[in-house]
Amino acid sequence: MRLGLTSAAFYGRFETEDAAAHLRSFPLETCEIFLETPSEYCRAFGETVREKLNGLHCTTVHPLGTQFEQQLFGRSARQVEDAFRLFAGVCDAGQAIGAKYYVFHGPFGVHAPLKPEKIQRLPETYARMQETAAARGMTVLWENVHWCSCRGPEEVRTLKRLLPEVCFVLDTKQAMRAGYAPQQVLEAMGDRVRHVHVLDAAPDGSLCLPGEGTIDWRGLMAQLRAQGFDGSVILEPYDYLARDESALRRSLAFLDGCLHG
Repeated sequence: MRLGLTSAAFYGRFETEDAAAHLRSFPLETCEIFLETPSEYCRAFGETVREKLNGLHCTTVHPLGTQFEQQLFGRSARQVEDAFRLFAGVCDAGQAIGAKYYVFHGPFGVHAPLKPEKIQRLPETYARMQETAAARGMTVLWENVHWCSCRGPEEVRTLKRLLPEVCFVLDTKQAMRAGYAPQQVLEAMGDRVRHVHVLDAAPDGSLCLPGEGTIDWRGLMAQLRAQGFDGSVILEPYDYLARDESALRRSLAFLDGCLHG
């Protein structure tokens, strides 16, 4: 397993290419690039980011999916084609950066999470997404997100039934926000986990950096290994948790001990 940090940790503090350059100041084996806006969804911007990374490996790209992912499944043909243009642009950027995976939140409901079985044209649209990504050397991974269609174990199992080839991103904070232990979501994902986002929770439920909360990280890493996972583990803090960079470095050191110690 490889330990990394996402450029989203610096969202709002640096522009994306400057966040990429800042990642190099940390002792990382890999990273994730968070693409923030449509002007970044293109090959030229990906090349700029790759230059800023200056040799630092990038595993994944993660766009601000609320800008277009819902519309991939839209009812208007023009809306769908516009959304796919943005999606393809993210994949173009990802290929230029050297990323292997696209992190997908998926559609969501307005009043309540949209169940996977209620997503219109799901198999056809997801197949087109994978075909578009594969043409650029990438694979789409579906992430568990508490306010989207893949909330927890039940939705994971449904997606595995509806999309036999689907693979996943495990997000520990999103599992907890949906009311599940990360281990429960991981068990449902089984050997389909390809990427992991990590953040911890304090006893009162508030988010905190790994090593400061309640998750048994060594146990979780052992479960990942037992399920055949050998991918990247990305620390994904919100910006308010990343402002203290000494604490960020301590958390990365803690995680490194759990992964490699």
